[in-house]
Amino acid sequence: MFRTVLPSIEALFAGPKKTPGTPLDFEWRLVRRKRRPFLLLPDTAADARVSLALYSAQRRRAKIWRALFPLLFRTPAAFLFDRVRLRADTSSEMIQFLAQQSGVPVEELSAPPIKFGGVAAHKSRLALLLCDETKRPLKVVKVGLNATGRAATKREADLLERLPPNTIGCIRLTGRLATMELAAFATEYFPGESPADDAGLEILFHAWLNPASPVPLESLDSWCELEAVAAVNHPAAWSVLRAAVAGKNIHSTLHHGDFAPWNIRAINSNNLQAFDWERGHLHGIPGWDWFHFIIQTAILARRHSVERAAAEVEQLIQSPRFEKYAAAAGISEIVRPLVLGYLLHHQWVVRPLEGARTTAQLFDLLAARWGLRPVAQTAAISPKTSPEPGLRAGAVQQLKSAAAQLGNAFWEPSLNSKVQPTLATQFAAHWPALLLCSLLLAAVTVVHYKSGSHLLFLLFYLVPCVVLTLKTERRWGVLLATVAAVIGPVMMFVKDSGFHRLDVTLWNIVMRFIILQMCVLFVDHLHRHKYLFRRPVTPARPPATFVENWAVVLASGLLLVIVAALDYFTTPQMIFLPLYLLPCMVLTLALNLRWGIPAALAAMATASLVEYRTNPTYHLAEIFGWNFIMRLAISLVIVLLLDRIHKENILFFSGNTEERPGAPSAR
Repeated sequence: MFRTVLPSIEALFAGPKKTPGTPLDFEWRLVRRKRRPFLLLPDTAADARVSLALYSAQRRRAKIWRALFPLLFRTPAAFLFDRVRLRADTSSEMIQFLAQQSGVPVEELSAPPIKFGGVAAHKSRLALLLCDETKRPLKVVKVGLNATGRAATKREADLLERLPPNTIGCIRLTGRLATMELAAFATEYFPGESPADDAGLEILFHAWLNPASPVPLESLDSWCELEAVAAVNHPAAWSVLRAAVAGKNIHSTLHHGDFAPWNIRAINSNNLQAFDWERGHLHGIPGWDWFHFIIQTAILARRHSVERAAAEVEQLIQSPRFEKYAAAAGISEIVRPLVLGYLLHHQWVVRPLEGARTTAQLFDLLAARWGLRPVAQTAAISPKTSPEPGLRAGAVQQLKSAAAQLGNAFWEPSLNSKVQPTLATQFAAHWPALLLCSLLLAAVTVVHYKSGSHLLFLLFYLVPCVVLTLKTERRWGVLLATVAAVIGPVMMFVKDSGFHRLDVTLWNIVMRFIILQMCVLFVDHLHRHKYLFRRPVTPARPPATFVENWAVVLASGLLLVIVAALDYFTTPQMIFLPLYLLPCMVLTLALNLRWGIPAALAAMATASLVEYRTNPTYHLAEIFGWNFIMRLAISLVIVLLLDRIHKENILFFSGNTEERPGAPSAR
């Protein structure tokens, strides 16, 4: 470990051998990541807390460790972090440079926090945080030690000197140092936090566009880099992309090259800075930095699956903010080929240490989804495991896949920020719809109150919630659905002594809430993506077979039996409709509608029969028939909505179907 750390640090702070200066004693604690040196933090807890401003943690575990480091340094657990001691020389050029940049006298310099970067034995680079005399972060110094690291540092410094002044996101140099052993530059420290999503980034990307006349895309350096390697490593895909963008003129842009949250600090959307311009260009390809932010955050920070990363991409390029930017940059007609071009560039030019496999899979998935895959390419996107898994492993694989698809039905992209008008603004714009739906809900409540206590009216409570969602947006639908979920059970509590139990009332509120919110969520999703009233254009899925999903079918049947047993042995006043719906939803997503509808019929018939056997009141034909129809109608609504989402949403797109007329094509 010290063979890696000490030689680098000693070379950094070494002075001339003939005329040594006053010695300075530095002391750090070493933090490792994946067994490699990652951070050198000053030994005291207070200094360590300030020093961690050098580290932008993104993953949840990393954020927890980042918060714990200063606390651990105060306890005996500090021994877990190796102590590193070094005697620096005040006459060294680096020490003199640090003193000049920080404004602290050379003799009073304290051990600077150091972050290790680059790849061991390939590109040795360090980042140092300088503080003023009050321990306030002031400057960041980047240093390249070996030949590759020095070249990268020099290139980045050259680019920073040429960035346009007074432009949002463009950090400025405050000094440079070059010796035989190292190359370094300093920039101002910028406070703030890494952005959680891309809120407001369109302001920066519009400011970075080159106002000059459009230029051919093929003339830009990044595209030439891509052509040089993609034509060799991925010739079939490259020929499709080259044909899709042939002859297109676009506005070039400042290109950061690694525009990700860990390289950005933001106070607000109008006050942010981007760091680490090592792969930057003054004339880059518009959109690539935005794609990089979304895709690399999804893959590296959020650890999303390929399908969820693809959903984030589609959410971005369909957003009004991006469409406006694309029009300004002149790329509206070639957005999808540019996304695929970015993925190829990241795969074959950048060659990342992490996420390379996911990047390649994402390219294949999006190319198939958008009809931009080579004709000779096989349809399969996800490689099959060979040999086939055994009985137990196959069952586990089927159940995991079904659980993932069920989760995808409720998951929504979160990296693309959506600015929504306030509720007050929407109320002023849509008050007639709000009034109409409120009156409709009140009418349903009155009819329900005057009807029998054992009759189900949940389908009618759903109608005003869905109408309001379509007329306004989901927040109002959620609000009305919450009211509808509460009002029915509370009314029964007041009206009928058989419902005078707090546990029954609360349980029924929760069950109704789940059903109503699911419907609002699914309707809103289809409405926002314009799938609700549009004829499906996605290629049909191949028929699912029992052999391929036997474990899912058996598990769904077992789940139905368990729910029926719970329903049978509890009080008849408690409703279990969401639990009866669960196996129907699983079969619809894991197989198709041919399985979902029969499952809904079986589940709702079971619920009605359990109700019939546990309470004599339900022996009346009109009550039994009414409740069965209501349950079946609600289950069919949810199953049909899920099936439509399954057909249209990229989260469920496998790419294993052949292209057919009517499939979505590139724009």
